[in-house]
Amino acid sequence: MNSDELRKTVAENIRKYRKLNNLTQMALAEKANISVGYLCDLESGKKWGMPETISKLASSLHIQPFQLFITDVKINNFPPAADLLQLYNDLKQDIDEEFSKLLKKYSK
Repeated sequence: MNSDELRKTVAENIRKYRKLNNLTQMALAEKANISVGYLCDLESGKKWGMPETISKLASSLHIQPFQLFITDVKINNFPPAADLLQLYNDLKQDIDEEFSKLLKKYSK
C-alpha cells in the first residue's frame, strides 16, 4: 500500500466509523477537540492526522487507533469490524426500544 492509498484508507475509516457512531462531523470534532475544518480535511484525505489527533479520534469513535489504518477485509468469512459495530448498534437500539416499552407497560 503506497502513501496515497494509506491516506485514502484513513480518510474512509474516519468517515465510516463516524457514521457508524451516528456522529455528525461537528459532533466528532467536538469530542476529539479538533476543528470541523480539520476533520473535513482528514475525511477528504487532504491532510494527515498527527498521532495525538489519531488517538483522540479513535477514542471518540470507540475504536483502537490501528483500526483507522486497515482496510475492511473478510478473513475466513468473518465480517469486518464495521459490520459488527453496525450490528451491535442495531441490536442496542432494538433492545433499548423493547426495554422502554416494558418500562411503560409496568409503570402504569
